[in-house]
Amino acid sequence: MMDRKAIARKATAEALRARVRTGYALDSPICVYDLAGRMGIEVRFFDLPSLEGVYCDSPKPHIILSSLRPAGRRAFTCGHELGHHARGDGTCLDELVEQCMRPRFDPKEFYADCFAAALLMPKTAVERAFALRNWPIRGCTPGQVFAISNCFGVGYTTLIHHLSHGLLLLPRDHAERLLKVTPRCAQALAVGWETPETVWVVDSHWVGRPVDVETGDLILLRERGSTEGHCVQPIKQIAGGRLLRATEPGIGRVEDCSGWAAFIRVSRRGFVGRDIHRHREEANG
Repeated sequence: MMDRKAIARKATAEALRARVRTGYALDSPICVYDLAGRMGIEVRFFDLPSLEGVYCDSPKPHIILSSLRPAGRRAFTCGHELGHHARGDGTCLDELVEQCMRPRFDPKEFYADCFAAALLMPKTAVERAFALRNWPIRGCTPGQVFAISNCFGVGYTTLIHHLSHGLLLLPRDHAERLLKVTPRCAQALAVGWETPETVWVVDSHWVGRPVDVETGDLILLRERGSTEGHCVQPIKQIAGGRLLRATEPGIGRVEDCSGWAAFIRVSRRGFVGRDIHRHREEANG
């Protein structure tokens, strides 16, 4: 049996090859659902409370995800199921199971987790994201980690664990301090105020993937600029930037005077259906 390090190396190498084969750079974030589409693997969302994800290899490869999970968790689960595809595991069902009930070590699941982490957060891309913002990884703050996790579309704690255990870029003691801060508190530290709503922090270093949000989410746009489309509406100008709200499914765009621009894709909260329909505008009436 291969040891953990050997499995992690193999999964990481295959994840990076998957990026290259589908035309994605190794130094920027991606949308994992778009990548799956380029691989010819359809992603579908269902409101299944006991499910994390399913990889089905017949009649043709496709992935089923629970629409009831947080956005970052859904993205990581999609990467995990792609890991099962890469490993040739056949149909795999990942149920919602408490950590204490999981087996100590399952090579198949460990491979899929390592694959997902490397696919979504390659070392080169993570280092570049911090460097572009002049934020030191070894001394990063909760707010900075939250903003970077937004950029990669993963959860706050997921990024911390990957920085510390996967990439070995973050000292364990500092990781432990960061983990004592809840994601909601980290969001408040990133944006400068407390709110129960989900806020996405977007700046001019956001590259590589669209800003994918759900109806009702807030977007704190650090840059002054303009918006296009009906799916997001400006709320107000604040000290930290411009505040927008995602109001309806669709695709919009933000840009600033420096030439930076990004697409904003809004899906219905709790969307159920095929991923290719996630941002389709809904007919009025």
